[in-house]
Amino acid sequence: MDQESSKGQQPSQRERFLESNLLRDSRILEHTHSFIVEYNLKTKQCFIDPAQRQYVYGDWQEKIQQGCWLHADGADFKQVVLKDDIQKAEVFFDFSDLKAGEHREMDARFYVEAHTYEWFRTSLVCYADARGQKERVLITFTNAEQELETLKKLKFLLAKDPLTHMPNLDSFVHMTDGMIQSQKDQSYAVIRMDIDKFRMINQMYGTKEGDNILRYIGVKIQEWAGPVMELCTYCRVSSDVFCVCMPTEADAIAELIDFLQLSLRAYPLKFDMVMSFGVYITCEEDRREHISVSTLMDRAASAQRTVKDSYVNHVAYYDNVIRKKEIAEQIIVSEMKKALETNQFQVYLQPKCEMDTGKIIGAEALVRWIHPSQGIISPGEFVPVFEKNGFISELDHFVLRATCEMIRRWLDEGKKVCPISVNISRTDLYDPNLLAQIKECVAQFGVPHDLIAFELTESAFVSDNMQLYNLAKLLRENQFHVMMDDFGSGYSSLNSLREIPVDVLKIDLKFLPPSTDDKRGNVILHSIVDMANRLGLEVIVEGVETMEQAQFLLSIGCRNAQGFYFYKPMPVSEYERCLEG
Repeated sequence: MDQESSKGQQPSQRERFLESNLLRDSRILEHTHSFIVEYNLKTKQCFIDPAQRQYVYGDWQEKIQQGCWLHADGADFKQVVLKDDIQKAEVFFDFSDLKAGEHREMDARFYVEAHTYEWFRTSLVCYADARGQKERVLITFTNAEQELETLKKLKFLLAKDPLTHMPNLDSFVHMTDGMIQSQKDQSYAVIRMDIDKFRMINQMYGTKEGDNILRYIGVKIQEWAGPVMELCTYCRVSSDVFCVCMPTEADAIAELIDFLQLSLRAYPLKFDMVMSFGVYITCEEDRREHISVSTLMDRAASAQRTVKDSYVNHVAYYDNVIRKKEIAEQIIVSEMKKALETNQFQVYLQPKCEMDTGKIIGAEALVRWIHPSQGIISPGEFVPVFEKNGFISELDHFVLRATCEMIRRWLDEGKKVCPISVNISRTDLYDPNLLAQIKECVAQFGVPHDLIAFELTESAFVSDNMQLYNLAKLLRENQFHVMMDDFGSGYSSLNSLREIPVDVLKIDLKFLPPSTDDKRGNVILHSIVDMANRLGLEVIVEGVETMEQAQFLLSIGCRNAQGFYFYKPMPVSEYERCLEG
């Protein structure tokens, strides 16, 4: 480099701009074990990334001042490149026949410390000036060995769960698939497990303690699986969910479950921790059709759901009963939209009446699925499925709209009209537009607000207190009646009454049956009715099925009821005849 001639020159604005960009790029390259060097072929000026001294031995700027080795003439590479690679370096850095736009690459060993070298991947690009003449050379030096080590670490981290250092879900799926396919004649057990009420542990003891428990379980799974068998994969799926795949041996499966349950009980925490397990045993069909590992895990999860939070059973095996249920659910899901479009869903009404006179004072709108080939599908079959996949919101809106349309027709025909209540599902609570949709639908058909009531289940009051409180408050502010449905089925009924603004209390006899054999239940029911009367709440007892029940309810001051003893759910036309009669 012509040092003397360059001393008196001031860098131009373009050169300062280029230098600024190079400094920025060098900062980025610092995180990739790389640094850059730019050499101006016209001015003989050289920019060396300050990061150079972090990656290679010596001060290159000083060496260049002593004798430029960036072009082959008079270059001395002995202090920079390993002796065996000097010849290729001389060729690489020979710019005499370099052309604008040319790109070169070289792998060579550069000294990183005295007498210590490492492989660098070196790439060169020649840039042109405005006239297309070669002007400058940009060279990138990347420590290939450090980059490879970083990639290895990254690959390791990508394959591991960061909390437990167990294989993560992707790794588990990959390893398990390979294991199953390599052992065609071997049957495997896929075991999915988690801790019952783990959320309460986090709430009571903090997420740090929760994380410690997850690490503990991870260690125990690896402790058991390591020495016991060779063909075994495991992972942390998410949160407190773990999965193990192992050869199907009944004794070994039971041993693993017992080992983990005992280990968890031995954990030093004043909380009765229990795990629930779902087990799926692979079959020949799974191997023949190459059923995905994710599907096998889903089947184990389906089995686990049947014992989740059970106080008796903590282990369930996937069987034909669960399989048939899943198939039935899949059929329901596949046909639900078409059923709604083709009016297969119909609104039925179950009257509410005065027990002493039998007079109908209102009705509850219920939905029935009239399938063209299967006949009536029980709500117990499709409602839980719709609540799980969110379709229940569309069905609720259909029932509300059909009910408003029905009331409007009765008003226009001059018929007797009693208030009709519709149910609001828990899923609807999280729809911020729910109240607006209700008001819009009611306004569209011009239905007086006192002819529409909304039933909210008590279990939802307990679980989603704030959402329910806000909704109930807004509904009542808009002159709609609010009913607390299934009162007695939850665990905080009295507290719900204190906090949630409602007009009507619907008591379910399934939970507090009045009979001569249940004196305590009768006392409780009597107290609830008396308390509701004192609070100014209307009481309707649902699930009344016998004369004995009706007589007892009348004796404790309850006047209104709903149940099969009086009326079953019926088509709208039948309800109209009952109302007129």
